[in-house]
Amino acid sequence: MSIKSLLASLLLISAASAQLSGHVGPTSSLSAKQVKTCSVLDYGGKVGSTDIGPAIQKAFDECVTKNSGSTLYVPAGNYGMQTWVTLKNGSKWAFRLDGLITRTATTGGNMIAIQGANDFEFYSANSAGGIQGAGYQCRNAGPRLIRMVKSTNFSVHDLILVDSPEFHLVVEAGSNGEVYNMAIRGADIGGSDGVDVWGTNHWIHDVEVTNRDECVTVKSPASNILVERIWCNQSGGSAIGSLSDGTAIEKIQYKNVYTNGGNQVFMIKSNKGSGYVRDVTLDTFMAHGTAYGLNIDQYWSSQTPGSGAGVALSDITFSNWIGYVNDGVARPPAQLICADGAPCTGITLKNMNLWSKTEKAVVKCESAYGSGLACIKSGTTHTAYSKVTQSISKPSGYVAPTVMPGDLKSGFATNAAIPTP
Repeated sequence: MSIKSLLASLLLISAASAQLSGHVGPTSSLSAKQVKTCSVLDYGGKVGSTDIGPAIQKAFDECVTKNSGSTLYVPAGNYGMQTWVTLKNGSKWAFRLDGLITRTATTGGNMIAIQGANDFEFYSANSAGGIQGAGYQCRNAGPRLIRMVKSTNFSVHDLILVDSPEFHLVVEAGSNGEVYNMAIRGADIGGSDGVDVWGTNHWIHDVEVTNRDECVTVKSPASNILVERIWCNQSGGSAIGSLSDGTAIEKIQYKNVYTNGGNQVFMIKSNKGSGYVRDVTLDTFMAHGTAYGLNIDQYWSSQTPGSGAGVALSDITFSNWIGYVNDGVARPPAQLICADGAPCTGITLKNMNLWSKTEKAVVKCESAYGSGLACIKSGTTHTAYSKVTQSISKPSGYVAPTVMPGDLKSGFATNAAIPTP
């Protein structure tokens, strides 16, 4: 199954704009990185190998680092992997993964870590390359699949990531990164985030995630992050968090996010803590059959409380949402539960058409100030107030969405075998 055929309807790549602060992705062309091919088959690797890790590391150390403009190449075929690799400080290079690597050791950490790379591209030329994490064997006690660590001017694209023991793709710090055309299939339980990202000036787009945890999540510290055209299937929804002491997040935009089932459409989550989340826009969301809708929860019980009075949320706009939750009384289509020690300010809801399958719904607010929700308070004095629960009526002219653009009709059901090429 080719990722190109899976995501054919997603490939509407437009110029990045919005919250990005400048160029993202490699600074030289892919052809400029094909001067030298460093195939793992020339460094001790074999198709069918039980441990391709040492050959990957050797190809990098003995070929990539000594040849500017080179490509580390894993040809089509199946490979086991027991030895994790950390590929450090390469410049103007690419990692071409056309084969399928399957995790066979239970060591923690990261199967493939790219650290300090510059002008780098991690991709599959046949759109069938990827990693099978077999996470069912060591859930939350094994590695993440790919981790980009403090790298600049890079891209990760056209890969399939399946059943990680923990998170699938982590973009840790760094700047000017682009992640796109990815199919991620996690297990039907938690602990399997699709993409976690923090750092500066990253663009995450055209990604499909099926899992039971978060789809694409921004963590702290982060600035100038654009997340768009994301398909979240039966997932925990997308999020900002988990937030605690010293949070620093600003200039974030999500847009064109499609959520089918799962826990919520979008969540901002913390438990006390300190710092700020500000200048955030969440525009054009479509969802059907989630538990929660828009969910700000600054007393999130699954997180150990921070030492501060609360993370200050300000200047956050939710606009052009449509969809429904399963039971709008049990779990509201919108709730803003803000920290009493740091009330939310400038929370704006515009054209929010969220409703309930049961035809009954409430909204909840606590220490939240702004406009566009029945229970939210206005004014310039921002003092804490107790939780308010208010019944709401169906939005005028509301029509529940029945089909979302780019819905995948088969191959990613949560009760079926996890597909790999």
